[in-house]
Amino acid sequence: MRPLLATIVLFLALFVFHANAAVEDIQPLCHESVDECLSKIRAQQSLLDENTPRWWELQVRRFDILFNFQRYDELYALLRPWLDASNLNGMPEYKPVVSLFFGKWLRINHREEEAKIALTKSLTGFKAQYETMPSPQVGIRVLNLLTVLGKTKEAQDFAEQLEGENYNAPIFYHEIFAELGHVALKEGDNAKHIEYRVKSLNWALKLPDMQQQAIAYSNYAVALRNNKNYQEAEKAFLDGLACAEQAKDIAQINSIKLRLAENATLSNDPDTARLWLKRVSVEGLPSVQVSRYRKLVKVNAPH
Repeated sequence: MRPLLATIVLFLALFVFHANAAVEDIQPLCHESVDECLSKIRAQQSLLDENTPRWWELQVRRFDILFNFQRYDELYALLRPWLDASNLNGMPEYKPVVSLFFGKWLRINHREEEAKIALTKSLTGFKAQYETMPSPQVGIRVLNLLTVLGKTKEAQDFAEQLEGENYNAPIFYHEIFAELGHVALKEGDNAKHIEYRVKSLNWALKLPDMQQQAIAYSNYAVALRNNKNYQEAEKAFLDGLACAEQAKDIAQINSIKLRLAENATLSNDPDTARLWLKRVSVEGLPSVQVSRYRKLVKVNAPH
């Protein structure tokens, strides 16, 4: 499991997207627990005038943390005063943020039609912001909302537009193409799935983060495997395994070994599948993958 600090920093780095909300600003706030993070953010807010840019940067962090750690009742309580747009006097740029988190909260509570309205309102607001002042921070909000609302073609076109902007932000491009790859996977579009996983991988290779590279290689390999390109998939899985080993990411190491066994099974090579299954540490597997491991062991048992 990813450590709490790393989870919060990654989540905020990808989804807060305000120019002054750098990761360096976040780290001192989050060392031990969610409650500590929230307490320190509130303490910093108490030193600021309410409804000012810096105060809102901290407020959005609170929204993010509460949603990411499933504190939904607290999230709604924090959002509720701002659902009346008149309370955002002088800070209209935060209306799309409030609509975004309200839409997420509505979805969690199975209020799909209301959620769609809120998320569409958020998308409209972020689109207007991007047209006025383009940035990767706002761009990823637009892209994410397009995919959440099922606007796949528009999301694909917008991703190409973002790629053409040539932002100096490899993590940004890595994430947008990973997102589109996930959408293509759900839609069963193998060609697009491979295309987006290749792009995501190419951007991940520009990052000094072996863990992210391992994940990108593994995702690319899955796309190849789904297209029955088993030999190419095996090579990509092995490249991902090498990255995971450098990163000392035990869960990813064992997940990729399991993927290699799965790939060998699909290519009718039970001997290779059994070899990889013997190398999997069940204790090191994410719990959701244990049943798949057991199924593969049974399928590849010698007759």
